[in-house]
Amino acid sequence: MGHSVAIGTYVLYGKTGVCMVQEKTSIKMGKESAFYYVLSPISDGRSSVYVPCDNETLVARIQPLMTREEIDLLLSDADEERLDWCDDRNQRMTFYRSVINSGDRRLLIRTICCLFRKKHEKQEMGKRLSSMDESTLQECMRLIDEEFSMVLNIPRAEVVDYILERL
Repeated sequence: MGHSVAIGTYVLYGKTGVCMVQEKTSIKMGKESAFYYVLSPISDGRSSVYVPCDNETLVARIQPLMTREEIDLLLSDADEERLDWCDDRNQRMTFYRSVINSGDRRLLIRTICCLFRKKHEKQEMGKRLSSMDESTLQECMRLIDEEFSMVLNIPRAEVVDYILERL
């Protein structure tokens, strides 16, 4: 396993978002016992996510939160690594799904930039993004605004402005 998971810290877990690592505990299933990390998503304090400690693939999805410096660096690089718009709706949908499932913040930011550019372009023509593109934009934002809000200590509603000011 590449990194340790410290109890009491905030982490990013896949599509769940920012979670507090509550504990590492042994849970008995039938005759077998196994250790699990218990994560508590900040978006829903009543739910818990159980990550089996011996499943390297799932444990690898537990990522430390980025620092303010890492966020700013990510944003300053995003415009240089511009994603081109793809006119094929099905190809776009497949790409969006892979970006969202990857949880790769660099790809998420680049996708958000691409969608914001397209949204702006369409608004200038008095049009709107398709509902698929708009919902992708919202989902990508959801995946990063929680972390950015917590790290930057700003309300989630201000994350979009923070990103746009730095692009």
